[in-house]
Amino acid sequence: MFTHLTQSSFLDIFDTSNMLFPIVVAIGTGVLIAILGPINGLLHTKTGTWGLSSLVHAIGLGVSLLGLILFQQAPLLGAYLGTPQRLALAFLAVCLLLAYAGLVWIGIQKGLPWYSFLGGIIGILVVLGTVFSINKLGVANAITLLLASQVLAAALLQQFGLLGQEASPLSAAKLVGLGILLMGAVIAVRS
Repeated sequence: MFTHLTQSSFLDIFDTSNMLFPIVVAIGTGVLIAILGPINGLLHTKTGTWGLSSLVHAIGLGVSLLGLILFQQAPLLGAYLGTPQRLALAFLAVCLLLAYAGLVWIGIQKGLPWYSFLGGIIGILVVLGTVFSINKLGVANAITLLLASQVLAAALLQQFGLLGQEASPLSAAKLVGLGILLMGAVIAVRS
């Protein structure tokens, strides 16, 4: 099936003018959304709702601030960030990330798997992937791909009992439903 791919055609996938790259990003983002629930669920067991929210948003804010400092080229709220603003944001980001690292260490000592702390980072990737996909594919196509890939990934996580989920084999009716969902997504995006 992929025997015709050369190195240059494979690398063309990452060309943002190519429509294949936004499709891959949308599908990947849907998979990340499916992974996010079980990961946050693991963290919730030891932190509660507000603790989970605080931890996820602290790491998300810390990483987002670093991205803002390093990659923001356009004005932020009408103004460019100068050196003093960038240094203040960097200090805040480092403080958040150090506090988060300490909490991760405590969580691992309490028996949580290391990946249960990735919710904030995955959340950032979900936001960026969703915005990118919608800008490149349009709202309907992007949301169709996001939802279809999310449901399919969630079904696989449940089927195999991954990320702390209880294994629950897919019934024939669920497989038929997933097949219809996949066909509907392909038809919707291709038309």
